[in-house]
Amino acid sequence: MLPKSSIIFFKVCSILLAFTFLLITFRLVWIHYHKDTNQPIIENGVLDLREWTLTNKDTIALDGEWAFYPETFINKETNVDLKEKRFIDVPSDWSTELNSNHSISSGYGYGSYHLKILLPDTDHLFYGLRMNNIHTAATIKVNGETIASINSPARTQQEPATFRGPLTTRFYIEEDAKELNIVIQASNYEIPFFGGINRSILFGTEKAVTNQTNMLEFLQLAVIVILLLHAFYAFALFFLGKGAPQKELMYFGIMLLLMAFGNVIDDEVFLQLPFNTEFSFRLLMFIFIATLYVLIYFIHHLYKTSAWFIKVLSVSNIILSALTLFLFPFEHFVILVMILYIYYFISISFMFITTFRHILNGDRNAIFILLFICSYTSNIIWGAAIQTGQIEFPFYPFDFFISIVLIAILLFRRHIALVQLSEEQTAKLMEEDKKKDQFLANTSHEIRNPLHGMINIAQSIINKHIKTLDKETTNNLHLLVRIGHQLTFTLNDLLDITRLKERQIHLQKTPIQLHQVTTVVLEMIQFMSDNKSIKMKNEIPTNFPLILADENRIIRILFNLVHNAVKFTNSGQITVHAKENNHYAMISVQDTGIGIGQQELDRIFVPYEKLSKEEVDSGGMGLGLNICRQLVELHGGTIQVESEVEKGTSFTFSLPLAELSEKELPYSETNSLWKDIKPLATKSGQKSDSTSYLAKLFIIDDDPINIKVIRNLLEHDYDIVSTTDPRLAIDLIDASSWDLIITDVMMPHISGYELTKQLRKKYTISELPVLLLTARNQPEDIYAGFQSGANDYIAKPVDALELQARVKALTELKQSIAKQLQIEAAWLQAQIKPHFIFNTLNTIASLSQIDTEKMTTLLHEFGTYLYKSFDIKNTLPLVPLEDELALVESYLYINKQRFQDKIRIEWELEETSDIQIPPLSIQTLVENAIKHGILKKNTGGMVRIEGINLHHSYQIKVLDDGVGMPASTIRTILSQHGESHGIGLINTNKRFEKLFGKGISIQSKEGKGTEITLVIPLL
Repeated sequence: MLPKSSIIFFKVCSILLAFTFLLITFRLVWIHYHKDTNQPIIENGVLDLREWTLTNKDTIALDGEWAFYPETFINKETNVDLKEKRFIDVPSDWSTELNSNHSISSGYGYGSYHLKILLPDTDHLFYGLRMNNIHTAATIKVNGETIASINSPARTQQEPATFRGPLTTRFYIEEDAKELNIVIQASNYEIPFFGGINRSILFGTEKAVTNQTNMLEFLQLAVIVILLLHAFYAFALFFLGKGAPQKELMYFGIMLLLMAFGNVIDDEVFLQLPFNTEFSFRLLMFIFIATLYVLIYFIHHLYKTSAWFIKVLSVSNIILSALTLFLFPFEHFVILVMILYIYYFISISFMFITTFRHILNGDRNAIFILLFICSYTSNIIWGAAIQTGQIEFPFYPFDFFISIVLIAILLFRRHIALVQLSEEQTAKLMEEDKKKDQFLANTSHEIRNPLHGMINIAQSIINKHIKTLDKETTNNLHLLVRIGHQLTFTLNDLLDITRLKERQIHLQKTPIQLHQVTTVVLEMIQFMSDNKSIKMKNEIPTNFPLILADENRIIRILFNLVHNAVKFTNSGQITVHAKENNHYAMISVQDTGIGIGQQELDRIFVPYEKLSKEEVDSGGMGLGLNICRQLVELHGGTIQVESEVEKGTSFTFSLPLAELSEKELPYSETNSLWKDIKPLATKSGQKSDSTSYLAKLFIIDDDPINIKVIRNLLEHDYDIVSTTDPRLAIDLIDASSWDLIITDVMMPHISGYELTKQLRKKYTISELPVLLLTARNQPEDIYAGFQSGANDYIAKPVDALELQARVKALTELKQSIAKQLQIEAAWLQAQIKPHFIFNTLNTIASLSQIDTEKMTTLLHEFGTYLYKSFDIKNTLPLVPLEDELALVESYLYINKQRFQDKIRIEWELEETSDIQIPPLSIQTLVENAIKHGILKKNTGGMVRIEGINLHHSYQIKVLDDGVGMPASTIRTILSQHGESHGIGLINTNKRFEKLFGKGISIQSKEGKGTEITLVIPLL
């Protein structure tokens, strides 16, 4: 019986032989398919096609005996001595027929090829030629006309040839033409190994040649794209896998890139490099060497082959690369090619032996590498045969496809093996994770001991030296103790990670004001809800007894229940109330929604349970109610539900009350901690320079420790005022000017959300920035903060750098906006022309001697005009339409007094209340109508102002019968390419486009007048 290794060896050899046979068979089938044996043959320089049928599908290879004129450039056969005429086989090397005396190579020189084609009777007038390759310059002439040129053929070597690859050219013949005289003038001073036309030339109709070229280009381009795509995913897997474990992916990707680049500059030559033919040939050989070298490294990293042999191959590769690219004389390059093939044979043998060993050792995936090497070797051998002219056939893509598929299968199999290994390691990691949790718990215990020591030392200093320490030091020590306790809570959270996995959740129970927590939750839901028809009421008294619970968990319970009620209530009311019952708080969330059917009540607390679509149009309840029940039960309470379809639902849950003495209350006027700190304390920044402005901050927090922390961080750079009573905040804010409000969210009597909402009724988001401090940073909390009108938020515990950065950004934004408003106000007010004021004053002076009553009226209107023009409201985006019209009336009255009967005014306005318009917009249009319209006419004219309420919009028209405007001026205004001096039509058009999405409409005729229309959308 044969040993197992011998059996494997024979199996692998059988697979290799079968695979090699398939590769050769596919190649031969490809060659046979593209080689048409029924082709006409050229004899004595003539191709007779008179009995041939030319189609748009097939081309003819112009193979056979061409007339050849060595060392001569001809245009037609008749212009040379026939004694110079020879016949040469095409395709073939012209070295034996050229009789060149060139010292370097017999392939160097020049000559002319001539072929006469006798055409059949056909309707085809457009023909094409495809030259697959020619060394290295050629000009193609048909019937004496040059139709294409490759590089520049010459009698002596001149400029280097850079164009490589095939050339497809098309030409037209006369309708009565019976023959074609094709002359190819060729020269070669680049390739010393061979010269002339050594690849077939294809001839046929224009469509046939084009289709042939497109097919070859498509096949080669498909190979390039596939190579690049596989290179991309190889690199992607390498970088996503962080590189180190799978370097073979990197080498596989590099190998594919090299193969793709080789295809780009070879065969169809999609990329013409700016190098001469010699260097391009050297570069192709270098890519061949580099691809082979990367393939060796790919296998080396797959199977960890002999390091010393890899080093030898690396040194050899460097030497061969240098010789190929720069050092080896090109005329003796055949010798180097033989060396390269020896190097290739050694490398391939090394890869075969290495791969065979791994197959014999049981690595089944190695067979794919072996087959890949076979496919790669087949491609190299056939490519060498084509390059040396031993055989010729179109581009063959399947060896590339087969190679990629083999490696892809290998990588997929390795990936599957890695997934299986990952599953095994996951099980081990889960076990290690338990050990990690235990380590974390032990570490937390170790940290807690020194932390408690630090807290105790600080507390002992306070107790022993309370009389000798100053107040600030005492407060700082109290702060240190408080922060130490907060760090203890953090360590407890770390311990809870282990308990959570064991379903032993540890609650941080503290006395909680239920009214305060409920208010914050309702405000969060109100801000998040789009249903404005639902009223939310908090009917829990402010003096309701404190409950003993985890504040974050209670917020989550209330949030889930109220949010659930909003979801199933289209309109009506949601009410939260509470009552005492045997040392428990019975808290109810009632709604007037669609209700729940009795058959559904038993399963609404089941996780992932959803109600039927017929009863609940807006979807099921999911996990929210199940979470509520678990949290309530963890607090020692219960939760119940009562519901009636179309009447509403009531959820009632119980929580234990806190049994506290008066001294233990967290917020009480009798608490000594609160007595020691005044409700309002002011602390200015320490900068004494009167010229430097300190931004003013107002801090609101019911916890004086939090205020102290924020003061310590900010007091050196800002002027700070603070209060612990949010009820005083509104009046204090109105009493002064502030750059930033910093407020806590969870406060008694009024929450930070409600406080921000009240501020936004008086101040815009840019006039008074608000920064919220919140102990929670869940999405609903953040959303509610921004919906209430806050500019930014910070989650507690506050990070010093984050707080300073956000405060600085908000205060600088406030100050920059204030400066911008001042600049805009000054700019707007500067639009009043000085000569207008002087002329008005002159008119007033004239009237003082003629008509004092008119003078008084004019003075009043002039004052109104100045007041309206300098009004700070003009810095706002919109002002009431009545204010703008008052300004226009004053302006018109002044001008009417100045120009007497030259100006006539007509008004026709419908209801104008509650309409907002950009400031100084109508006044601008009226001023333009007077100055540039009617006053340019000797007789003056009329200005008419119309206002029409169109229900969805309010339309204002300013009409005049002045000189009008040319169409070019209107285009300049509406295209906004002109220059504006002050507030003109262009500026008004821009502002309307920015605010309403549509600019002004202008209609004008020269000599007839102008009509300008403004449209203001009504909300």
